[in-house]
Amino acid sequence: MAGLRVIWVGKTQHRFVSDAITYYRTRIAPLQSLELVEVRAGDHSGRDAPRVLRRECEAILHRVDRGDTVVLLDEAGPARSTRELARWLEKLQAGSRPAITFVIGGAYGVDDAVRRRADHVVSLSRLTFPHQLVRVILLEQLYRVLNLLAGHKYHHD
Repeated sequence: MAGLRVIWVGKTQHRFVSDAITYYRTRIAPLQSLELVEVRAGDHSGRDAPRVLRRECEAILHRVDRGDTVVLLDEAGPARSTRELARWLEKLQAGSRPAITFVIGGAYGVDDAVRRRADHVVSLSRLTFPHQLVRVILLEQLYRVLNLLAGHKYHHD
């Protein structure tokens, strides 16, 4: 079974977000290996978005292994129900790749090079969320999906 990795841009700024990340990381641990990778955000003070995106892109791609399945989180991607997400993740994990790496961009999103490297683009919602909260939403959904796949009763339809 492929391990899971989540790469996000920038430090977690709020304690409630850090607490929620810790909570779900602990809950996921018995179900699946999970690596959380935080890459440095670019300097947004100059408002040179293309330069910031390139730097963040380099940091993201540096942490992606060659054989990984890369899943970019983007509101423009297709949205799935939780059960659809579970079936989709199960199929990905059945593949021969060593890890499934989810990427959460920074304040400006991601550079096109990250988009090109992505094997899949997924939306968690058609709504726009702060990228700090997307970390928690993704981890909760991974926890929910892993429980579904394990036959546990966490998810209710």
